[in-house]
Order: sequence, then C-alpha cells, then structure tokens
Amino acid sequence: MRIKGLNDHFTLSPYDNVCRSLFEAHKLLFSFKMTINILQGFNQMDAQELRFFLAGPSGEIKIEKNPTEWLDELTWTETAKQLVAMS
Repeated sequence: MRIKGLNDHFTLSPYDNVCRSLFEAHKLLFSFKMTINILQGFNQMDAQELRFFLAGPSGEIKIEKNPTEWLDELTWTETAKQLVAMS
C-alpha cells in the first residue's frame, strides 16, 4: 500500500510541476506521452501497436474499389487501409 502511494505521488508531482510551465495546447500531448511511458513500464503497451496507432498502416496495401456512394474516395481509401491492416 505504501509503495502504491509513493508511486502515485512521484507520478503526480512531476506531472503537476511540468504542466505548470506548459501552454494549454501542449498539456494533452505531455499527458499522452507520460501515459505511454507508464504503460510501457508495466509492459502493457506493445511497441508495434503504438507505432500503428501513431503512424497507421505501412507497406503496400491493395485497395478495393469503393463500393459505397456515401464515402468519398479519400475516406474510403483510409478506411480500407485500416481494415486491411487490422486483419
């Protein structure tokens, strides 16, 4: 119980101190980075999943013809890339 309390304190304290000096627009990015680092420290964040989340699918992906009328070509292409990469 004491270790958890210390861990929580030494996570929140640097966060509060750093956030005081950041512009509002940068606080969310700092929070995201800190969260990713904590998850990686507990082996709960896979490096490949993080790369996919940040950069999207990579490599040669064959895109099928757009079967819809309500999605424009750019939206269909990006959606199809995500679906192919996840399968």
